[in-house]
Amino acid sequence: MRRFFALFTLIALLLSACEVETPTPNEQSKPEISVIGGIITMPASGGDAEIKFGILNPVDGVQLEATSDVEWITDITVSGSVTFSVERNHAEQRIGIVTLRYADAEEVSVAVQQNEALASGDVRLTITSERKTSFEAEGGKGVVTYILECDEEGAMPDVTTDQEWITIDNVTSDKVEYSVARSNIEERRSGHITLSFSGKSAEATIEQKAAELVPVLTANSTIVTMGDTITFSVSYANEDVTSDATIYDYYTNAVVENPYTTQEAAERVFYAMYNNRRSKVLTINILPDYAPALPVDSNPESYDFNQRMLIVDHTGVTCGYCPNMKSTLKSLEEDSNYNYKFNIVYAYSFNQSEMCYSQASYTFWQYYKEICKTSYMPLTGYPSATFNFCRNFAAAPGNMQTKINEYWNENPSASVALAATIHNDKLVVNTEVKSAVAQNIHLAIWVLEDDIYARQSGGYEEWMHTHHSVLRDCPTGISKSDISGIDFGYILENSSKSKIVEFDLVKNGEWNSDNFKVIAVISSPNEEFDNRYEVIDTSMCDIDGTSPHEYKNIN
Repeated sequence: MRRFFALFTLIALLLSACEVETPTPNEQSKPEISVIGGIITMPASGGDAEIKFGILNPVDGVQLEATSDVEWITDITVSGSVTFSVERNHAEQRIGIVTLRYADAEEVSVAVQQNEALASGDVRLTITSERKTSFEAEGGKGVVTYILECDEEGAMPDVTTDQEWITIDNVTSDKVEYSVARSNIEERRSGHITLSFSGKSAEATIEQKAAELVPVLTANSTIVTMGDTITFSVSYANEDVTSDATIYDYYTNAVVENPYTTQEAAERVFYAMYNNRRSKVLTINILPDYAPALPVDSNPESYDFNQRMLIVDHTGVTCGYCPNMKSTLKSLEEDSNYNYKFNIVYAYSFNQSEMCYSQASYTFWQYYKEICKTSYMPLTGYPSATFNFCRNFAAAPGNMQTKINEYWNENPSASVALAATIHNDKLVVNTEVKSAVAQNIHLAIWVLEDDIYARQSGGYEEWMHTHHSVLRDCPTGISKSDISGIDFGYILENSSKSKIVEFDLVKNGEWNSDNFKVIAVISSPNEEFDNRYEVIDTSMCDIDGTSPHEYKNIN
């Protein structure tokens, strides 16, 4: 049988392409082809086109095949997607089919529609994306794709909008990128984007849902020291209504005075009521006098971060092959083209009798073996390096540079800064997360130890017998199913949030707390891994030290 992307069933098929059906037990291993999008519309002049696809339940060693039923679709190539060329059309509108085949999966056919030929001097302007797009009240970004056919080479249409809340960001030869502002009215609204060229025009409708307006509670500072005074402000529909609003403690529902003087170190949560409507909560961190101060932000207006990805080297002192991986990592740490891209944690789990061994390291090994067992080159032995929380593995040192290039994110969505100290046998860590997008963040705090001397099996250089960044404890908690730590909370777009965490310092006769340091790891849900948390950024500092937000061009 064959699935066919026909012209009159495009909308239904686009919806079905987004659905994920739960297979019955007998269908678990059967491959399935999925495609993104429906009919492909091409101008009469022809050109290159692409079909993006995915394979559910892939079969090792099998490649997708693609063929066409018409001669004017040529040069079909299959790699990460299916690409092909469409020849110029000199006659009426025509439709061809590209059929995708994979093992015993049901075939998928994609329609390629090509416009009829134009007479000399004629103009055709066609919108190829959805003519009507709906946005939530929060707004967002969108794209209108189009085809402009005329005799003028490189021609582009004039693009206008009839609403101030729709902004045209960029116009290229095949698309219009635009932004929709957040709505602050309690009515649905509609606007239009109009493309015009030489008397021809095409229009796309932009709709936005009504806003559910709530009061907005803010404070002059969300990080204060015990005894400081906080001044609250409340706005509604961009108007200051502080004098008519009431502030409450979230946990007790008791009325709070404004201004409010802090009495004790704690994380306090407040909300405001105005016109029988309740604001979102506002969290205030009241710091104890012994809390370490965060480092100064060198560029407070910037959200253009550098990422330090997480590399965990699963290793052992009595592992004779492990020095090869350590040598590679040391070379990368000394390479100015790479050393700003990562932080390394060494997890010694090879032999529990080793002085560098820790239960935390062994739990790491179990997590990666179980959760990421279907990944490329899964953990089967030592040494092995893992990237972020669930990226592919490089069991051979020669893969390290390639994997860093592949997994390093040039534009991370958030950054973490921290400061750490030990007070009365408690580890005290002050963290700040700064995010360019609205997202939920998890925070992991891990304790590492430097300068552990132990003779390394297979060590062929003296430095290999002194071990650094050795994982000792994960006070935010780890298990065989989750190593992402604690819920740091939801952070709004282009904002920051801080949190102080305290933990009892784990004591072990073989551990030297004078050589402890801390790494903070922030993560957010990633659809690629069934919404498990994936590392966004890391930051590492010594006890009584700090590590600031890092921005691009640090090298």
